Amino acid sequence: MPAMFRRRPAPVRAALTLVIGAALLCLLFVPARDDDNLRFAIDWRPEIEPLLLIGVLALLALAGRRLSPWFRWTLATLVVLAALWQFADALVLSFFDRELNLYLDLPHVPNLLALFYEAAGPWRGFVEVAGVALGAIAAIAVVAYALGAVERALRPHAHARACLGVVAVALLLVPLPLADGESLLGARTAPTLAHQAALLYRSWAVMHGYDQQYAAALAAPQPPLGRLDGLKHHDVYIVFFESYGTVVLDDPRYAAKIAPALAEFQATVEQAGYQLLSSRIVSPTFGGGSWLAHGSIESGLKLDQFLARLITQSKRNTLARYMAAAGYRTIEVAPGLKTPAPDTGFWGFAQSYFAGDLGYAGPPFGWFDIPDQYTLRRVDATAAATDGRAPLFAQIVLVSSHTPFVPVPPYVADWSDAGDYRSVTPEAWKRIYAPPDWSALGEPYVASVVYDLQTLGAWLAHRDGDALVIILGDHQPPGFISGEKQPWTVPIHVLSRDPDLIWPFAAAGYAEGAMPPRTGDFKGMESFLDDFLKAFANQEAALAAPATPEHRSD
Repeated sequence: MPAMFRRRPAPVRAALTLVIGAALLCLLFVPARDDDNLRFAIDWRPEIEPLLLIGVLALLALAGRRLSPWFRWTLATLVVLAALWQFADALVLSFFDRELNLYLDLPHVPNLLALFYEAAGPWRGFVEVAGVALGAIAAIAVVAYALGAVERALRPHAHARACLGVVAVALLLVPLPLADGESLLGARTAPTLAHQAALLYRSWAVMHGYDQQYAAALAAPQPPLGRLDGLKHHDVYIVFFESYGTVVLDDPRYAAKIAPALAEFQATVEQAGYQLLSSRIVSPTFGGGSWLAHGSIESGLKLDQFLARLITQSKRNTLARYMAAAGYRTIEVAPGLKTPAPDTGFWGFAQSYFAGDLGYAGPPFGWFDIPDQYTLRRVDATAAATDGRAPLFAQIVLVSSHTPFVPVPPYVADWSDAGDYRSVTPEAWKRIYAPPDWSALGEPYVASVVYDLQTLGAWLAHRDGDALVIILGDHQPPGFISGEKQPWTVPIHVLSRDPDLIWPFAAAGYAEGAMPPRTGDFKGMESFLDDFLKAFANQEAALAAPATPEHRSD
């Protein structure tokens, strides 16, 4: 204690120690959820729980008891963990527009750490991860020291009684509102922890079969396997465009660069003979969790983190199985997966191509290393090398626009150079690999979307045949890119040189061109499978198509 404090009377020193200790504990819990605006916030109101903890220490002091050192450190660890829990809960709401679920989210922490580590670089990543770990240990040590100092200040019974009186008065002030209607003291921590504990139990119950709330969805009837004559045996491609959300169309910050890129994409494909329709579709996820979008398209169910696991234990048919039954070769191309997931077989693809199967040996880009232009080049090579007697159904997952969006790959006009990049100059490499501004990732996000639009346009233009190509986003980008209160919609584009393959989407309200309508009765991704099967179940219905697309809006 500084000398100036030692010269003060003991009650004054004790009061200062208690105030500083309470302030320190309350500062740990200032991160908060802003549920109205779905964002991370700072709430400077003192929390009730730290005050109650100091009141408990005062009661122990009156009883002549003190915390043992090991219990003090344990308590300090629990306090810091509770603060981190509340902090994480606020961050998840801000980034992903949903609440934290430790049962399901904790397994993804290693991947998030890997994302940060690889994006920051080995040395910087190691130093910063080590710094975070040391910071957590330091925070526990500071809290443990503060608890010890508070106990010493409460040792005289008079101090303990006075402290209890102050805590009691503070609790009486809780109902009193401030000018904005909020109470004088915050009461977020205990309800947040109680809710998370209940969610942990519910998650455990669902995943172990004690909660049957998903049973009805899993038992819902499905159309039978059969022919899809309306497709006329043409190839079908479904391309998932990572983090391609409607925010790029609606937010002026992004639309200024995306609108010209979309116009160029449209001009490129129309010059190549494609008809192009566009709409919006509602994703089951926001800011991440791409597999939930993929699975919702494939299964016809709106997947959440529970149902995505439970469905792989069921016998439901998937889009790949329907296509196989209709005589299609089925492949999936997922450059973001380094090894097959345990449930890969459930989805029914005859062949899966993951990162190691694509043979990429070029410079790394983003989290997944492999640029989308190279992936699409390999898709064409793979399709050409397989048995061509049956039409192809391919599901392709693009990754170049995945968080953290940098470095953005260069587009090369010579597709044979996609991977080697011999045509890229040293000056361009310096620009591509320049350290990003981590506080302003909106610019590289837009650049990555522009890159993929250019890549997709060129890929379609040099393809032959009358394939049906469906390009759609998987989810909006994270909250720090999307902003507040964004819808969960993503663009969907449908292209083919055969008008018979386009008409069902026109009849469903898809608009001509690359720019989807801003308003309309947009369906969820879970509706896609059933609508697709109904549209192409028989050729006679296909040939009865209207000659021109019809718009639907409200």
